[in-house]
Amino acid sequence: MSSDCPVVLFVDDDKPSVDGLTRGVQRRAESFDCRAAYSAEEALHLAKTHLPHVAVVDLSLNPEMGPESGLRLVSDLLCVDNGIRILILTGHKAERYGIQAIHVGASSFISKPASLDHLYALICDGVEHCELRREYLSLKSQAKQNARSTGLFSHSSAMKEVLDTVSYAASNKQAVLITGETGTGKGLVAHAIHRASDQKNAGFIRFQPSYGGHDLISSELFGHKRGTFTGALTDRKGLIEEAHRGTLFIDEVAELSRETQIALLEVLQEKSFRQLGSNQLKHSDFRLISATNKNIDQALSKDELREDFFHRIGHIRIHLPPLRERKEDIPALVDGFIESISSQDNLPIQGISSAARSRLLSFDWPGNIRQLQAVVEGGVYRAHYESRRFVEVEDLDIPANKENVYSNGASLREQVKMFENRLVKEALEKHNSNQTQAAKSLNLDRTSFRRIMERIR
Repeated sequence: MSSDCPVVLFVDDDKPSVDGLTRGVQRRAESFDCRAAYSAEEALHLAKTHLPHVAVVDLSLNPEMGPESGLRLVSDLLCVDNGIRILILTGHKAERYGIQAIHVGASSFISKPASLDHLYALICDGVEHCELRREYLSLKSQAKQNARSTGLFSHSSAMKEVLDTVSYAASNKQAVLITGETGTGKGLVAHAIHRASDQKNAGFIRFQPSYGGHDLISSELFGHKRGTFTGALTDRKGLIEEAHRGTLFIDEVAELSRETQIALLEVLQEKSFRQLGSNQLKHSDFRLISATNKNIDQALSKDELREDFFHRIGHIRIHLPPLRERKEDIPALVDGFIESISSQDNLPIQGISSAARSRLLSFDWPGNIRQLQAVVEGGVYRAHYESRRFVEVEDLDIPANKENVYSNGASLREQVKMFENRLVKEALEKHNSNQTQAAKSLNLDRTSFRRIMERIR
């Protein structure tokens, strides 16, 4: 059988029944590669090795588990490939489970005994739809990947202006200053400029000023010689030197002390510097991109930012509007987040309901894109835990007001960890502290489950 033939998988623990269906369909369509499986485990193995276009699944695959066995297999098959078309075979008394199977991703259900003509017509239709869906998902993934290659999504006029400026900034080496509220994506824009520039093959060096003094920050930026200060046990190359022929990105540049601003101003003018403890002049040809969440006019008036330093770092200025002012971009962002986390963790989530999307559009997002991403990714995990194919309103942890965990400075990684911890705790409560059952209900392997358990303890 040619590897290009559409694969049709029949799954039933009743061997004579499934063999009869397999032979019957195979006789009608020699171009199909019809295969039979007699258990969920065998079906998943065949799905992974042969990638079927259509799977015909008996709902009560396991007599002990009843219809739940077929529902679980539907989810598991869609985890293998979201494009598989699944047809459910169900007895009259289990029709409500057939409807439930559609809710978790099956294409349709057929009452037993199935008419071979009817089944064959549905399989042919399923093969065609599978090929179209796989092509669509491939094109969609490619389009999303192209969008993510810049780190940006845009449907609003405000963000289209930003993208135009990003393209202009990438075409030259002038210093760029990016402003905007926390969580608006300033780092993504800096990365996008670097990746589209002639410096893309060199380093992108990120520096965020700490609460240390000028000497500590100078050591980070300029490097130092051994013995320059207590703890300087070896020579250390600074970030400015590491950024040679690449990009130095200073996040929250307004946090730099005035003394450090003066030192950097000289480097930007002369393209040369000295390590701490050294008289040797070094050169570094780097492109500077800076960012801040502060109001520039206020920072200048309060002398937090030197005017001469500001003019040097802000040849090109890019302001990122808050998410509440560019809500047209929310649907594309949400779709991108769902696809990314579903692909990353192999979750069979197909999208988000219209009610949930409306809820996201109605919120003002004080934490901007970072907060939206955390809420959507948390919703994906919750929907998967509840065996849903689409994220619903109840899956979204959106606060009633703006005073919430997302605006308290917690990073996206920390927020996702908190959500994972909560899901594991709920699963343990549901399964009376049985870790094996809890991990199975979350579709987590033992290593991942233990990692979260250790974090909770």
